[in-house]
Amino acid sequence: MTKGYIETIGRRKTATARIRITPSVKSSFLVNDKDINDYFQTSDLRDIVNSAFTKSGLTNKYTITIKVTGSGIHSQAEAVRHGI
Repeated sequence: MTKGYIETIGRRKTATARIRITPSVKSSFLVNDKDINDYFQTSDLRDIVNSAFTKSGLTNKYTITIKVTGSGIHSQAEAVRHGI
């Protein structure tokens, strides 16, 4: 497996999310250099973000780094979902 990554951009209202998905042995999910559970503190917001993974059936063997800016926390979660 190569060490390449996939980079996408997701937008919702004025929120913009830049997402990098890298194949990895150990899974990691960082949003603005914080763990996903620290950044999106409610389960509803985490469900919005993770819905793309559950629908696509991807395994958790990826390192995902996200830089998100603008708008409110809910729109940021939706921008991340659109990017994934």
